This record gives sequence, structure tokens and C-alpha cells, in this order.
Amino acid sequence: MHAAQPKKSGTYVLDGVITGGDQAVNDVVVRDIRRASNAGFERIVVDLEATRGGEPVAIQRPPYYQVSVNPDERRLVFTVWGRPKLDFDAKRVLKAFRKSQVIQKIELLPSLEPDTWSFVAELKNGSPVEVFELSNPLRVIVDIRNK
Repeated sequence: MHAAQPKKSGTYVLDGVITGGDQAVNDVVVRDIRRASNAGFERIVVDLEATRGGEPVAIQRPPYYQVSVNPDERRLVFTVWGRPKLDFDAKRVLKAFRKSQVIQKIELLPSLEPDTWSFVAELKNGSPVEVFELSNPLRVIVDIRNK
């Protein structure tokens, strides 16, 4: 188990579970999942918005989340808690990840439980990851090191 950092620190994890966020946040909207290529790593950005009664509210941290990475299976599993609602264009997200140098395929899983939602990134290699969270706007960042 590893704790996500509040900002980019350069600490990469090859195997294990990275946790972060606030367990008290229980009403969240996943607004987007984006990717960007950078020198030495590829970035996944999960844009989030906290809501209360359907209206956006400002919070300092995202809801509780876990990022599991396994080099043998070459996959990363991102799970967010907080009764997440999905409000993004899935086709656009899938299309954007086709250009990835690091990610072979992304799977946006169906919501099976009301309190959680997950997506899976199948990696081309067993690459280490760094996870951190930012606010204003609220998002979780997953940097995957290029091999």
C-alpha cells in the first residue's frame, strides 16, 4: 500500500495499490478522463466534481480512490468511491487512448456497485506509476513512466 501525493514528487510505484482522497466525500461526478504524452511519461487525468443535491460544491480533495498496478499482468485499475456518476463522452475517451504510447487498451467498466466505479488500462509494458491529486479543478493524476 502506498499513499498518493498532494503534488508531483517523482515517486513511482511498480507494483501495489496507491490510495488517496477523502472517504467523507460521497457524491461525485466523473467529468472526463484525459491523456497526454510528456517527456518520460504518459499522463492520465481523471476530472472530478463533487456535488451535493445535484449541485456542484467546492472541496479540497477528491473522494477516496485506489490505483492498483501490477507489472506481471501489465494493467492498472483505477477505482473511485463516492457514489460516482459518469458524465463524459466514453467514445471520445476510448478514441483518445488509441494514440497512447504506453496504454494498449482502456476499458470503461460498467457500474456494478452504487458506491464505486472503475476503469482498467492495459499497459504495453509493466511500467511504474506515480499518483497524485490536485484541486481547483478537482482531479486525480496518474503518470505512467515510459520504458
